[in-house]
Order: sequence, then structure tokens, then C-alpha cells
Amino acid sequence: MSNYDWNSVFPDTPESFKNKVSATLNSLPDKKEIDKMKNVKVFKKGSIRKKIIGALVATMVVGTTVFAAGKVTSITSHSSNIPTYTTIPTVQQVKKDFECNPKLVNKFDNGYTFVNGYIGDNKGTDDKGNFAGKTKSLDFDYAKGNDKLSLDMENGRLGERSKKETVAANYKGIDLYYYSYTNKFVPANYKMTEQDKKDKASGKYVFSFGSDKEKMSQVQGLNWMEDGVYYSFLGIDSNISKDELVKMAQQVISTK
Repeated sequence: MSNYDWNSVFPDTPESFKNKVSATLNSLPDKKEIDKMKNVKVFKKGSIRKKIIGALVATMVVGTTVFAAGKVTSITSHSSNIPTYTTIPTVQQVKKDFECNPKLVNKFDNGYTFVNGYIGDNKGTDDKGNFAGKTKSLDFDYAKGNDKLSLDMENGRLGERSKKETVAANYKGIDLYYYSYTNKFVPANYKMTEQDKKDKASGKYVFSFGSDKEKMSQVQGLNWMEDGVYYSFLGIDSNISKDELVKMAQQVISTK
């Protein structure tokens, strides 16, 4: 499936939100299982340049992925570009704001430290615009030097698990699912070569159209479900390894 360079589409939004949009589209079931993405609409109250507070609404038409309440043709995510938290919140704060009780980590043993946190809302609708499931999300950005990661926590999971995800480990009875792929960003008017077509068909690259120049980007993630909360690590061009992600997930699971 061809995709857009979401980092350029949403230039001034939280890193976790841009990562989430990219991962949501690129980790969907294979092309045989879904229709191609048809349209993208972005609405924002106020000026992006001036960072005026407002909700970003990204409507992504993603085919016929099965969600909790039926087949969904679009996902709408709302997230402010202003952090909800600039320091790690307390359990009481999160339980009040998020209406759920995820496990919180301020600093991981490998050095990744909390930077910002955002509250978001996600809703699925079918091709007739009917409601087909929703979740509330808590998106945390972490940094270790110049390296960045995001950890998304949702009070449930929308959609089926992608076939791209494989079980990396089982910890305390919980399966940890890992995925990775290489994005090849190209300009909107880029004409795919025969080699490009072979690379796309083989899964070597996921092609993303809309970048100002050609570039490669490595995407990887790890996710799991525990006590009704869906946790998802995401790294784009991160130095972190698969084993490190597994250890970070284990630290979250072991948090009291």
C-alpha cells in the first residue's frame, strides 16, 4: 500500500501523534485484505505556525479493517499539539483524565526518559459514517539523547492484528508482538521503476509518497495487551534494538 509522508503532512503536531498515524496506516493488514487508502483530510483550529491550541483531526480512509463494532472505513484521531503533561503524571491524574489505569514509567532502565504526554481520542466509522468503535489514548514521548520513542496506551484496541506482527517474546503470560519495515519516502510525482515495483511486491520497502526528496526510514514497534490496556512502542529511525524494546515492555509489565 502506498502511503504519505505523515511527518510532513502534520509538521507541528506531537511526535507521538505523527508516529501513531504512520504506524496505524503502515501496520494494517496486507493489501489483499484491504482496499487502498482513498482520502486524507486534516482540520486544525487556529494557526499551525503560531501553535495556537486546537484539535487536530486526521481522517484516514483505510479500507475494510474489522473493528469492534463492524467494518471500518475511516479512523478519526483527535490530539492537541500542546502537551497534557510535561512531567510524568501521577496514577491518580491519569485515572481521572484517561479513565483507565495504565502502568506508568518515568525513566526506563536503558535511559529513555519521559518528555511529554498527550491525551487523545480515536473513533472508527463505517462507509456510511456510522459509529464503529472508539478508544481513548495516552501518548508518551521518551528520549535518550537525540533518540526518540513513543509509547501509546489505549483503553482497548481498534481493529484486527496485522499479519506483519510476530510474537517476539512471552512475559508473565503476555505475548509481545514486534514488527519492523523500511519506508522509502519519495516525491508525490515519483514514477516507480521496475525494481521499485519488485521491492514493493516483496515487502522490502513500503513506499510513502509526498516527501520533498527520496529518503529511507526504518520503522519498528512492539505492542501487547494487559488488563484491557493496549500498549504500543514505536520508533522511527531509532537506535533501539528489538531486544531492548522487549526489555522495556517487561519493565512496564513489572511496574506496580
